Amino acid sequence: MEYKTKTNLILPFKGIWLVSNGGRTKETNSHNRTPDMGPQNQLYAYDFRMENSEKEKILTDYLVFGKEVLAPGSGVVIQVIDGSIDIEIGERDRSVGVGNAVIIDHQNGEYSLLCHFKHNSIKVRVGDKLGQGDVLGLCGNTGNTTQPHIHFNLQDGPYMHKSQALPAQFAKIIVDGQGKTCFEPIRGQHVSNPTV
Repeated sequence: MEYKTKTNLILPFKGIWLVSNGGRTKETNSHNRTPDMGPQNQLYAYDFRMENSEKEKILTDYLVFGKEVLAPGSGVVIQVIDGSIDIEIGERDRSVGVGNAVIIDHQNGEYSLLCHFKHNSIKVRVGDKLGQGDVLGLCGNTGNTTQPHIHFNLQDGPYMHKSQALPAQFAKIIVDGQGKTCFEPIRGQHVSNPTV
């Protein structure tokens, strides 16, 4: 899909994180699936986390657990799901797939969905006007997830179940130490926002 993101997007976190899902191919992004495999609303979605030591046994062992999650762009909060409990490692809560989540209307036909927030950590409410970089909540392990991380995707409508995925290019980011503009990172890359 040829698409240029309208919203001036930043990565929804501080510091250097790992892209564990990202890109437009099945090889780099497990959200990339054909229509017969499920909905297309997460086709270009990202999963972000920090590097693991491979010795993690409980949630608090993960460096990313409890880190702040930021608004990737300005807009208005139109949906908040909070109250899902963080699940233990090795479990999945498919009954509330997104876990705790926030949807932001960027008021230009683009909507950001961020998922898997820590239990009771979301700081925003429906109707709140957000500036880019405002703190939404904390990274958790709620919903259909295998380890603490933040899921982010851009979509063309407010509804998770029927909106179409949109490619999300970040306006300015650092990728494996190199500055990039209008860039879509892929699995395995280490990414951060510029410090200036």
